Amino acid sequence: MKNWPLRWKTALYAAVLGVVATIAGASTTWFVMRYSEVRALDRKMVADAAHIFHVLRSTRAEEAAAVQPQLASLATRDRLFELRDGGGRLLYRSSALGASALSDARTELHNQQIDGREFRVGTFAENGLTLRVAADKTDVNRLGLDIVLGMLAAIPTVLLVVVLGGRWVARQALGPVEAIRQAAAGITVSNLAQRLPMPAAHDEIGGLVSVLNTMLARLQGSFEQSIRFSADASHQLKTPITVLRAGIEEILTDPATPPKQGLRAQALLHQVHQLTSTAENLLLLARADAGRLELQRTEFDLVEVLDGLCDDTRALAEPNALTVETDLPAHLPVCADRASVALIAQNLVENSVKYNERGGAVRIAGRAIDDRVEVTVANNGDAIPAERASHIFDRFYRARGDGRIPGHGLGLSIARELAVAHGGAVSLVRSDGEWTEFRLTLPRA
Repeated sequence: MKNWPLRWKTALYAAVLGVVATIAGASTTWFVMRYSEVRALDRKMVADAAHIFHVLRSTRAEEAAAVQPQLASLATRDRLFELRDGGGRLLYRSSALGASALSDARTELHNQQIDGREFRVGTFAENGLTLRVAADKTDVNRLGLDIVLGMLAAIPTVLLVVVLGGRWVARQALGPVEAIRQAAAGITVSNLAQRLPMPAAHDEIGGLVSVLNTMLARLQGSFEQSIRFSADASHQLKTPITVLRAGIEEILTDPATPPKQGLRAQALLHQVHQLTSTAENLLLLARADAGRLELQRTEFDLVEVLDGLCDDTRALAEPNALTVETDLPAHLPVCADRASVALIAQNLVENSVKYNERGGAVRIAGRAIDDRVEVTVANNGDAIPAERASHIFDRFYRARGDGRIPGHGLGLSIARELAVAHGGAVSLVRSDGEWTEFRLTLPRA
């Protein structure tokens, strides 16, 4: 039920509440009406006793033969009588009674079973005479049964009405929420200026929409400011970095530069290249955030790109005695930005080399599946800790904090952004200590 729509949950809860309310109301009605009927029957028994004593006042009660005709005329199927004098001598008993059916010690009105039927029995005394009256409770019990049957018959109807009515009410109440959900789902990086529709009614939902729109406005401002900062900072760094690199290269090419200074200049030039790469990566990510990546889609064979990358990988792998394994088909035609796809594959392969163990292996495979192309890059270095695996695509995050391994934690972020821009994805398939494998998925067309 967790995955049910809210309108159906509301209808179900309302139905359950309706059934419970029906049962509770019917039970209360049953108790009240039954109590009222029993009290009415008790009053009738008191009135019958008073009437019998009134009749007996004009009759010599000590003579059983004189009393019996009077009481016999009053006794019916649902009224039974027993009359005794002060000495306990039986003056009259209804013919339907047993030998001592009403001869008990209880004086208050109470229930008693007589010949399989339930009676209400009362004991009354006047002028030395003791009268016991028994009134049949069949009608009272039948009324209670009718109430129970009516309740059972009403439950399905109540359940149906409440379910349908609850769903209609929920749909009416949740209509603005559904419109908000659909509008919120359409807000992306490319249209952050879009806002949620304000409902016509100025109720709690309207207040919630107003708060959400204010929050979206703040998020838009912060996001745009972050993008501008990344783009401006990266762009502004390019000119001084270019000048710095040109000056260092001039020092290196100057014959008058001493060898010791040349080595220092060479180290500085390497750092400048690193800084240039970082600035370019930040600029690329800023464009991706702004939805302004320009992709030059062309048809090309992905195997050609991977073959060239494999040659470069073997050169990178040689110092650590790594083995490069490939499993590529003859052709993998795709329609994509060649430079971007090459950069994605390069970042994945460089990570496989950097985070591998000496004498390990790098495995590059590719295949076409239906309407997509998959490229997997794996290495058998140390496994990525499970608690860090969910953050490896975050910017500047490094799953292994080894300072001896070069990098800034941007390679996987860039690979993912470029893949998403193509309508594809980059994901971690496995990292179990035997292999750490990443998969690049691209649409074929």
